[in-house]
Amino acid sequence: MTDSATRQWILVLSLTALLLSVAVLAQIAGRYAKAYLDAPSEVATFLDAVDSSIAENESYDRDIAKVKRLDDKLRLGRLLRDIQKGGDALREDLNALLVDGGETPRLRMAARICWASRRLELEEKVRRLDLLRMRFLVVHMGIIASLATEAATKTTSAAARDAEKPTVDTTAPHTPRPSGIPKALADSIKSQPPLRRLTVQAIGYQENVEGSHRKGWAGVIKELQKSPLLRERHASIETAMSRTP
Repeated sequence: MTDSATRQWILVLSLTALLLSVAVLAQIAGRYAKAYLDAPSEVATFLDAVDSSIAENESYDRDIAKVKRLDDKLRLGRLLRDIQKGGDALREDLNALLVDGGETPRLRMAARICWASRRLELEEKVRRLDLLRMRFLVVHMGIIASLATEAATKTTSAAARDAEKPTVDTTAPHTPRPSGIPKALADSIKSQPPLRRLTVQAIGYQENVEGSHRKGWAGVIKELQKSPLLRERHASIETAMSRTP
């Protein structure tokens, strides 16, 4: 009984291990079979990633050219070289898996069968390449933000200096100084009290004086005509004129 029971347990455990192994092998085979079928489309996706990386590298060159500070250019240049190296390594791995020649890219048979394991290596390199791109963009945006902050600080300081400058009071009366007059003389003139203006009564008084003066002149002429001296002079003039032949 003991030997037969032991054999039964051994048989059960063996069958269980065999079934588990078959299940695992079936799962692995299914994964490789699916990878084998998806290999052409996934290879095209990796090739597009390499091509887009090359195109983005050109835009990164233009972004570096716009940066003014040398330290920032060197930092971005190192990141760009790492991105280029990662793209070149990915391209070399893909070229090693493809068949030479032909318009459409085709995988080698051995590479297509083992595509499940090859795909993991390529995905890791693409992930590293994406991380390098993201780091480049973060550094570039940080540089732009720092430049914008510096420009805003300069504008704020300039506005503060302009606010501290003395302002001219436009409400105070301002008397223009004639050209050619010294400033001291103009200041003394402004410090003196203004002359009194003629009132309407004074003007009326002057007009009355002038009118009375004209009236009085006619009276003076009449008085002179009645003067005896004037009469004697007039008589002597008439006598002299009568003696004249």
